[in-house]
Amino acid sequence: MENQNQFDGLGTFEHIVVLMLENRSFDNLLGYLYEKEEVPSNKSFDGLYNPEIEYANPIPPRVTNNLGNTSISPSRAANYQTPYPDPGEEYPHVNTQLFNNIEPLSNVGLSDYLMTKPYNLPDSVPPKAGMNGFVNDYESNLRATYGVDPTYEQYEVIMQCFQPDQIPAMATLAKEFAVFDHWYCSVPSQTYCNRAFWHAASSGGKVINPLGEDGSGLSGIDADLHGMDSWIKEVWSLPTIFERMNEKNVSWKVYSPIAPLSLTNIVNGFGEGKYNTHGHLDFFVDLEFGTLPQYSFVEPQFLHKHNDQHPSAVNHALTVGTVKLGDELIREVYTAIKNSPKRDKILFIITHDEHGGCYDHVSPPETVPPVAGMKGECDFTFDRLGVRVPMIMVSSYIQPGTIINGQFEHTSFIKTVCQKWGLDPLTERDKDTKILPFTEVFSSQKRMEWPDIPWEMKLEDLLPEPDTSSDPLNGLQKAMLISLLHIEKERGLGNTQKEDIKTIGDMMEFIKRF
Repeated sequence: MENQNQFDGLGTFEHIVVLMLENRSFDNLLGYLYEKEEVPSNKSFDGLYNPEIEYANPIPPRVTNNLGNTSISPSRAANYQTPYPDPGEEYPHVNTQLFNNIEPLSNVGLSDYLMTKPYNLPDSVPPKAGMNGFVNDYESNLRATYGVDPTYEQYEVIMQCFQPDQIPAMATLAKEFAVFDHWYCSVPSQTYCNRAFWHAASSGGKVINPLGEDGSGLSGIDADLHGMDSWIKEVWSLPTIFERMNEKNVSWKVYSPIAPLSLTNIVNGFGEGKYNTHGHLDFFVDLEFGTLPQYSFVEPQFLHKHNDQHPSAVNHALTVGTVKLGDELIREVYTAIKNSPKRDKILFIITHDEHGGCYDHVSPPETVPPVAGMKGECDFTFDRLGVRVPMIMVSSYIQPGTIINGQFEHTSFIKTVCQKWGLDPLTERDKDTKILPFTEVFSSQKRMEWPDIPWEMKLEDLLPEPDTSSDPLNGLQKAMLISLLHIEKERGLGNTQKEDIKTIGDMMEFIKRF
């Protein structure tokens, strides 16, 4: 497929490296990337500096702790823990964030697994979401978290977004190479579902992580269907891009700090692919010694001092914060690629699986379901996308200041990979002609220089570091725990109960038995 009649850039790379981080929206990390006067000539950028757009979200009428305000506008993130505590990312929460609707009203202040139909979806779903319910949802989620009315200072953080000087690695690469300002996650919900779409173009009808992120299940959605057994039946059975690559002898590896139990293996269940799962440091060794596969999927650290950029479960006053740690991981991977002898043949992709409840102002568009006429969990029909997420691409054939405005989503990656290596599509979603490959990002002109990104972590940012062993698990970690408990029982390794594992330290000890 590389012998095209016209330039599509597919011949400019031999290797793809994907670093997928966690739970941040486009506006949360890149909305402030370009001030209006900074946007390169003849280009546009859909960020947070357009005076013609009303970005503010209203404060719901039920709130009395509002300091006299009726709405909250985006502002600079106060610290690298923001937003703390972790926002809601499950399907009912996302419905409120998009449509500013909580229905039935009894869902106010409830944990996600207690919410009932229609899961905050309005009676008539408008074609364009108002994107004005982030404050409403976060305030309600805080009520569920604390059991009391939250203060203005607690819920206003959901509108805080990071500015370029706070995330120098991301900002530098987005400006020096390419940024996509309309790349959407595939499902208006959470981690497992969107990571499934990245490699399978479907989540098997799932819109909720196994058992919900708190391990209790969504009682209003037939809780029996939300066990790991159901996930294995509906999702692990899906064909994946890994299998398509195997059929064409395209080499691939997953690099994970918790190998061999990578999150990718837990989500997609690629069976014998466990032998393609390697440790974090192996990626840098493969880069140095020229043994990098054609496709590399790099996972961040999900536990302890997690650098996945996932919003924190604990607000440590002394820690540098997961956003900063994630930015350092981006710099580390980028620098290794930059110094690699194969640099000019590598396409480096930096993205996030889903928005994680963080604010964004652009309404997700319509799309096609993976299977025509399908109806999944929560009666979702998979005909609209999730919220925008950051998407940065780095290559010697991407020119500085590249801004891609076209509509893309996670299966655009599959579409491009299939064109690159002559693979068959996976579902009706990635097969659809409206799902575009991202080939317009490439230039036929090779650039000679890649910028340096200095290491900006200060000693005072790193020391003293708190012991995170006693920290409670965040949402993603709880979902991972449920999956691992199932694997433990399947392998006959024990009969641990989720009540036995309450902290990061408990989970780290549990993982050792695998």
